[in-house]
Amino acid sequence: MSIPIQDIEYFVLDMDGTIYLGERVIPGARDLLNYFEQKGIHYCFFTNNSSRSPKDYIAKLERLGFCSHPTVITSGDVTADYLLKHYGPNPRAYVVGTEPLVEQLTQAGIRCENTFKPDCVVVGFDTTFDFSKATRAVELLREGIPFIATNVDAVCPLEDNKVLPDCASICAMLTYATGCKPKFIGKPFAETAAYIQRSTKLPAKKIAVIGDRLYTDMQLALENGMCAVGVLSGEMTREDIQNSDSKPHYLFDSVAGLYELLIRK
Repeated sequence: MSIPIQDIEYFVLDMDGTIYLGERVIPGARDLLNYFEQKGIHYCFFTNNSSRSPKDYIAKLERLGFCSHPTVITSGDVTADYLLKHYGPNPRAYVVGTEPLVEQLTQAGIRCENTFKPDCVVVGFDTTFDFSKATRAVELLREGIPFIATNVDAVCPLEDNKVLPDCASICAMLTYATGCKPKFIGKPFAETAAYIQRSTKLPAKKIAVIGDRLYTDMQLALENGMCAVGVLSGEMTREDIQNSDSKPHYLFDSVAGLYELLIRK
């Protein structure tokens, strides 16, 4: 049964594949966000892509012509929150990630130092991944150091149906080398749902997740009592949905469909 869209008080929007692909804005995205602004509807952006920091995404959103001063949360934020809760203040982490992720974790109080034995190995969507990072991560995991991953995405979608290998693909290599499986954070996991609810101070039924992936965005909503709004502008296809037990409450070709539904209400 669908959750009435008019009952939603807060929208959580994915980014890659949902409002843009690379540097191309998806049709209807600016219209939808302008509508939210005009109507005073609360929303934020949440991306599983941990390769950049929130400030990097804010700069990109503004460059692409979206509203000023957007709220952006990444899987890196939820990962930092998880580490602080499970490993105490100032935990040590060996980070397989980009410099923005290292800076983000450091600012949150995580000690990203390679000279000490870490409390955990943290793997993100690392566009600077190389053999030396892989080797060090394998050494630590074989010693029994806990394995944490920022997100479960296999690929990151780009324009022209191209993709980049994402966090889960890197983790698959490390798992194959060590037999160790990661604890994934980010969407669709409960840690992210709890983080969003704490941030919004709203019950799950008042929150909608808008996204292009069945196994992250839609699962986050469906498994945690939120409204699932799917779009087909990124990774997810109608065939994926037909072959899955997970069905979005709403499904559109792009966010333009959601905008058109909202303005008719």
